[in-house]
Amino acid sequence: MKYLLLPLLAFTSLSYGQITLTDQHFAGPSESYVFSTLTDPAIDYATTGANHTWDFSNLVPTDQRGLITRPPSQITGLSIIQFGSFAPAPYKASYFNSTTDLPLDQASAFLPIQIDELNQFTKNTSSAINSIGYELVSGGQGIGFRSDTIETRYALPMTYGNNYESRGYTNLDLNPIYDAKWRQHRHRVTNVDGWGVVKTPFGQFDALRIHHVIDEFDSIYFSIQGIGMWIPVPVPLTHEYEWRSTSDKEAVMRIRTNEILGNETVTAVEYRDNFNGLGLSESKLEVAFYPNPVSNELHVSTPELAQKFVITDLSGKICKQVAASGKEQIIDVSELASGGYTLIALFSNGYTAVKFVK
Repeated sequence: MKYLLLPLLAFTSLSYGQITLTDQHFAGPSESYVFSTLTDPAIDYATTGANHTWDFSNLVPTDQRGLITRPPSQITGLSIIQFGSFAPAPYKASYFNSTTDLPLDQASAFLPIQIDELNQFTKNTSSAINSIGYELVSGGQGIGFRSDTIETRYALPMTYGNNYESRGYTNLDLNPIYDAKWRQHRHRVTNVDGWGVVKTPFGQFDALRIHHVIDEFDSIYFSIQGIGMWIPVPVPLTHEYEWRSTSDKEAVMRIRTNEILGNETVTAVEYRDNFNGLGLSESKLEVAFYPNPVSNELHVSTPELAQKFVITDLSGKICKQVAASGKEQIIDVSELASGGYTLIALFSNGYTAVKFVK
């Protein structure tokens, strides 16, 4: 009997770690994430397969970036019509966030206007995570644009061996900001080409390895002295390799490359992490607050308007993140568990951190 059990035990061992991703394992509204970033041309992005271990635990970051997903209640201006509660069902956004999906740097060479911010709108369903459109913000004006063809970023449920492709088409008419149009064509091919364990400085995770290949063609139309023309915006073929786990709603590891003439060059490496102020200098601006200890409301005063406030526990894990609305602000901390915390005020020229007790 023991010999019959051996193959079963071996199969059970091999199957450990395989996961399936559903919509519950992806970001939703009012969430915040921190990524430590670096560029490592020698990093191994190609090796993958079943029951594989990827060890990135020795990465040394040089900077950090944050991701905040904003709820539909914060949609403003004309974008409410495009993506708010009165929008058609496929375009009712689950959340939106700042993004760099459009090549703003290249476009600025052709447009005599400054684009201050680009927001991407996302629709989550049980079968897909979809990109449904964008919002361009220039000079304080925001204009939303629905995608005529909705791009599927993730087809769900997702497991090892899955593959799919999707196309996205968006026509952005920049009027009344400027007499110009921006067309984005994207073709995404995705293959879930590995499963196993991924190790990063943040931790160890059972994960799926997902490989996206994104072929994008952008063009801009504008007129000069009554003469209109379409100008292509060069966008290299992009590969995105990401590792996703059921224990985190964002990719725990991500590597991006650009492909030119069949050769890939690493352009970005990032992994999920706690906030540690990396890449930011400590500000000399003082932050006053009371009471301490606090029960429900923390009253915060800053000498100049902060960009946002971040509350972390003593290990550095982000517990709450709120946009600053004035020099005097009340932050609701009623949902925090009892213990010690750090309040971080982020300013344009650095940050100030103070500790408090709940």
